[in-house]
Amino acid sequence: MATNKFWGGGSSSEEESDSSSSGDEAPAAATSAAPRRPMARWAEESSSDDEVETKRVVRSHTDKRYAQLLEKIKILKNHMKIGDFASLIQDYEQILKMLEKLKTVVEQDGGPPKEFVKSICGLESFVDEMHQKHLEAKQNKGEKLTENKQRAFNTLRAKVRKGNKDFQTEIAHYNEHPSEFESDAAEEDDKSDSESSDDGGAKASSSSSSADSSSDSDSSSSDSDSDSSSDSDSDSGSDSDSDSSSGDSTYSSGSRSGDDDDEDAARERKMIRWLITDEVAAKKKKKEEDRGQREEKEKKPKKPTAKDKSREVEPREASKKEKEPDEYTPEQLVKKVTEIAQSRGRRNFDKKAYIDKLHQLMQHASKQGPRAQLYIYSTLVSADFDNTGSVFAAMKIELWNEALEKVIKMLPLLVESYKDLKDSGYDDKAIQAMADPDNEDPTAHPRQQELFISFVEKLDDELYKALQFTVDVYGAEYQEILGNSSKFLVVLKRTLHFFEETHQVQPLAITSLRLIEQLYYKPDVLNSAVYEAIQHAQPEADKATWVFPSDSCAFMSKLCRYVFAAGQTRYQWRALLCQAYHLALHDHFQEARDLLHLTNLQEKALESDVHVQILYNRVLAQMGLCAFRLGKIQEAHNDLMAVCMHNKARELLAQGLSYAKFQERTPEQERAERLRQFPYHMHINLEVLDSAHHLSAMLLEVPNLAMQAIDPTNKRIISRVLRRALDQYDKQVFTGPPENAKEAVVSAAKALQKGDWQSACSAIEDLKLWEHIDVGHPENGAKVRDMIKEKVKTEGLRTYLFAYASIYDAFHLDQLVSMFDLPSKIVHSIVSKMMIKEEITAFWDESSKYLLMQHVEPTPLQRLALTLADRGAQAVENNERLVDHKTGGYGFKEQGREGKGGGRWDQGDGKGQRRFGKGGVPGFEDRKGKGKGRGKTSSGPPRSRGWENARAGAFSGGAQRGWGSRPN
Repeated sequence: MATNKFWGGGSSSEEESDSSSSGDEAPAAATSAAPRRPMARWAEESSSDDEVETKRVVRSHTDKRYAQLLEKIKILKNHMKIGDFASLIQDYEQILKMLEKLKTVVEQDGGPPKEFVKSICGLESFVDEMHQKHLEAKQNKGEKLTENKQRAFNTLRAKVRKGNKDFQTEIAHYNEHPSEFESDAAEEDDKSDSESSDDGGAKASSSSSSADSSSDSDSSSSDSDSDSSSDSDSDSGSDSDSDSSSGDSTYSSGSRSGDDDDEDAARERKMIRWLITDEVAAKKKKKEEDRGQREEKEKKPKKPTAKDKSREVEPREASKKEKEPDEYTPEQLVKKVTEIAQSRGRRNFDKKAYIDKLHQLMQHASKQGPRAQLYIYSTLVSADFDNTGSVFAAMKIELWNEALEKVIKMLPLLVESYKDLKDSGYDDKAIQAMADPDNEDPTAHPRQQELFISFVEKLDDELYKALQFTVDVYGAEYQEILGNSSKFLVVLKRTLHFFEETHQVQPLAITSLRLIEQLYYKPDVLNSAVYEAIQHAQPEADKATWVFPSDSCAFMSKLCRYVFAAGQTRYQWRALLCQAYHLALHDHFQEARDLLHLTNLQEKALESDVHVQILYNRVLAQMGLCAFRLGKIQEAHNDLMAVCMHNKARELLAQGLSYAKFQERTPEQERAERLRQFPYHMHINLEVLDSAHHLSAMLLEVPNLAMQAIDPTNKRIISRVLRRALDQYDKQVFTGPPENAKEAVVSAAKALQKGDWQSACSAIEDLKLWEHIDVGHPENGAKVRDMIKEKVKTEGLRTYLFAYASIYDAFHLDQLVSMFDLPSKIVHSIVSKMMIKEEITAFWDESSKYLLMQHVEPTPLQRLALTLADRGAQAVENNERLVDHKTGGYGFKEQGREGKGGGRWDQGDGKGQRRFGKGGVPGFEDRKGKGKGRGKTSSGPPRSRGWENARAGAFSGGAQRGWGSRPN
């Protein structure tokens, strides 16, 4: 081991530690082995700053993590001061992870460090204070956080609330005894300051023995000079008194060689202490001064910024410049309101101050009449509509309610203004003349009335948009917005009443159309309930007006007449479509159909804009459901097929976007479709539509398929949708029970094809259709279901007769009645109609109890021959028409008559060859077999030799032509 050059000692670190613990007993021989350097030389070199070396401190892994935790807590506090929420999230998560790594130490100590508890408590109180400030700012319409900051703050608040749940006991203890945590926090601050003050970064030791061992090991690690040894001793002595005492013991152990060196050793100790203590004291003093300055700055209130000063100075300067007059003339008031209104849209616009200024002018306006007050209210409402958001962002419901309250206050002022003009002798023409663009008076009655109507329309549009873009349609937000529609209904009804009394055509038309669009899609039950709810909140004088009319269709017709009086085409179309929808909703199918046909709304809707087309599709869907409820299956299928045929009902009714596999939309198209969507409460149930469409198709298509089996010439296709579904059903390897409404209808159709009406009825028994088919009267679903079952029995009978008529010679009426559970009169009527329409070849016997079948149906080979004959005749006719078109007339016939030579088809001279041999071709007659006229064609059109001839032979009394006997 290398000897100590400065002290002259050559003992190892272990001997040094042992000597320090037992009274510093070092052997004298070791101390006298090496000569001591002069003290001045040591003092001179130790005082230089250039050769100060960094001392390496050995700390445990736990101490390092603990120091990192304290450092991260300091950073967290700094981020709290500047309000950096995103960084606070990271800091909070990191200190929790650090504490988790110190889990073993925390469990031994009985809980987390006090500094950690204090920091998380401070962060929780900081988050609560900020949240309270945000709520106050929101209520007072003050300055709000940006979107990113608000999102970060919400995340931080959620994480703090969740993370602090694990430390509720410590937090409660901190709240009860905060003084216990303050002392501990002060000690931790002193420790961290002392660590940062030393250039070497050494940590204070807990005992003198550890300090001595560290210093000796450092000094004995190499044969360094006295400067490095003195630096290590000075560092260890600057931490605590124990270090200095260990330094003294070390020095004394090295100076026991003789009594004559005692004075020099004492002087050296004093100089060492003086040199080191002065530097450390200066650093500590500087640290304490800096800390005191920071605390003073924190205690002092923040100086207002230049922006705040300008906000405070501007009202003072304004008050100094001009004092508010006690009274305003009308011109001065208008000028003042206009000046205030011009501040909208400018930088640093304060809406609260804007509203306060206008409210202060309201008391002056009340003395000048209703028009001045209307002008101020219109200015206030215009400011409310400034924050309506973008195309896809609706106005906030709080601002909407504020604007609605102002509009409600405007209506009586508008009525009073109109009465004042009437009392002054103005007629309607003179009042409308005030709306001349040259008139610069902003308080004119027509101008304020136009603003009032535009505000009513804007309120309706913003409420519709809020319902349109609310994502959670089952949540409280959507219900709250929907509840505000009754408030708006009150405004509409009062406005309509005012314009009805004053007979103003254009405003009355606009208000009537808005009221129609609020009522047309609701059944009478719902409208009556809304009116009753509004009636309870109205004063006694107005309760009589809030009774929903018993005949809602007549009320809608009256509103439509108001709209038609204005003469605006688009308004008229929308009013007619809404009226037709309302009629169909209340089972007035015939009136709704007549309304569409007489006004030719189908063509007009196709020529109009997309919104009118969507409304027309909604009318078709509702008429189809109405016809289905009334048992008009053919009409129901025609209307529903237009909407549901191509599986685009969702898009046609504007109830959502359907994404097809090969369909791409541009962003502009998608935005336009999103803007056209209807709110959820106005939707038509698509499952009900599809179920009604499939059931109507089943009742029509299944008998048609059965009839085509015996009559292939019947190529009529009623429902391609059902046929495609039946083909897919037949291709399935395994057919399980139906899983949805469409599969249930398809399985019922397969059962009905066999005449098994009972299985068909059981398949459609549990459809959700019956619960939602009649919105206003859910109990009518059972009646509709029973009616559809009767239809299934009827079509089952017809299908059975088509399928098995060729097998039986006769059917007994009682047998059919028992098989299909139908009254005998209905069975007799169904069979008679089939006979009249020539769908079956049969007749009743004399007693009308037996249905006798006539089997004149051709065989499959005969059917193919008929088909070939018809197609051949058609081909010949087409060729003749082509030749006639090229030659300009019957050229071949005239050539044959003139005797100029026979054409290809003219065989009058007997020299030509027939194309088809002796048998002839369809469309040609072989009259005499041989001789003249053999090749002449018939003058009339080709005869139909198909199913009609067979039927005619069935009912003729003589010998049958066609398939009764073979031709000779």
